[in-house]
Amino acid sequence: MDTWTSHLPEIFQSLVSPEYFMPDTYRLGTDAYLVPSPDRQDLLFSFPVVFRVPVIDEISLPLSASAGAVHTIIEYCKQSSMKDTRMGILYGAGTGNQSRYQVHIEPCTIASSPSALASHLWRPDDENVLCPHGIRLSIRGALPYLPLSSTNITHVQSDIGSYLAALADCIHKVPVRQIKRGWETVLDQLHLRSELSRMGLVCFIGDGTRPARSFTRHRSWHRVAGPKEGVHIPFYCPTELSPVEVMLAGSNQTVSGLGIKRGEIFAITGSNAEGKSTLLNAIQAGVDDHAPGDGREVLVTVPGGFSPDATGIELKGADLRPFFGGIPPGMSGTPDSVCGQGSGSASMAYRISDALRREAPYIVIDEDRAAQNLMVPCYMSHSKIRSLAFLLAEDRTVFGDTSFIIAGSGMELLIAQADRILRLCQHQPYALSVPKYREGLYEFYEKMAGMVPKKSGERDVGK
Repeated sequence: MDTWTSHLPEIFQSLVSPEYFMPDTYRLGTDAYLVPSPDRQDLLFSFPVVFRVPVIDEISLPLSASAGAVHTIIEYCKQSSMKDTRMGILYGAGTGNQSRYQVHIEPCTIASSPSALASHLWRPDDENVLCPHGIRLSIRGALPYLPLSSTNITHVQSDIGSYLAALADCIHKVPVRQIKRGWETVLDQLHLRSELSRMGLVCFIGDGTRPARSFTRHRSWHRVAGPKEGVHIPFYCPTELSPVEVMLAGSNQTVSGLGIKRGEIFAITGSNAEGKSTLLNAIQAGVDDHAPGDGREVLVTVPGGFSPDATGIELKGADLRPFFGGIPPGMSGTPDSVCGQGSGSASMAYRISDALRREAPYIVIDEDRAAQNLMVPCYMSHSKIRSLAFLLAEDRTVFGDTSFIIAGSGMELLIAQADRILRLCQHQPYALSVPKYREGLYEFYEKMAGMVPKKSGERDVGK
């Protein structure tokens, strides 16, 4: 079938330059295509190009961290496209439909990730990497639609050729110091993450970390969102929480910060809207490598953690031990193999039990997403249901070396089981003494007891 994509090899043959070349390994119709938009207003394209960048050979840093260099080059091209009309093709400048293609120039501060994260953004990944000849980029763009003809093929060849020449010029203008800094930043994170186990940690939050995020249309999830705009309070580890100090392998700088230990119960508390969930999100995003300016460059977390929530699911042979000593009503099986529609608490019990079975290095508990009646004991709870707070108080061997990182303000009995407590107040971190927290909680519960009527119409409020 005669299509624009079928003519790509012909177009490629005409694009000859000492600055770049098309690799022979491209897959026509998969990673190399030229197709009309669904409304046939534009021609959309994407294909791999290898740009010769000799300066990269002058930077003697490990290839494993080169995503930082690729990120720097891609972001420089995005910014430059707004000034160089030849590069406007990147965001469909000549199509009249630029809003459709803004995603191509959307900033991205993720340099690398163990998951297929933000694949809709132009960023370092398996298709955008350093290679022996330079940098291989999966370029993209949009042109005004033209019907397929020999004359129009010539027009498209000319436009794409001009676009590639502009990209090549742009890539050669990227300051070497910026490339090196991006490379070093990723190397710092890779090395620091590899050191966590030796240090007995599951997470390190470096001083100066800025965890809050700003969300956009194309970056609506905390792991890919950029740093918060405006006032952004940095994190600094309180001295009472015993900051640890580490040497960064790429930049050769020393940084101090909070280390969350393997096997500990670490609690983050405070009033509403103080940044507890935000800090939890940043901890989970610590498995990704972030580019300079993201705010999370010195926050790293070991991979393999879990963040269970209370979303109800269908349970098929789920192990609800050690939380459930019996079968929940309406379900079948045994506590170690339960079947049926799980409530929020049963579903969360399964997710935590499954994480423990997998020997997860850490489990994140966010009060906003948790089944509170499974987290703390309740007056009306069945005697065969054991809360997480109860289990932590009774027998921690159930949890092995798994750390719990807990954020909340209303789960006091669970917070009281913590080995260390961080309090957020006005978004600033403070250490909270565990003994003092427990004493204060005891006094609080004594006052709360006065709110319970002893007889109809009687209260001891204010006693």
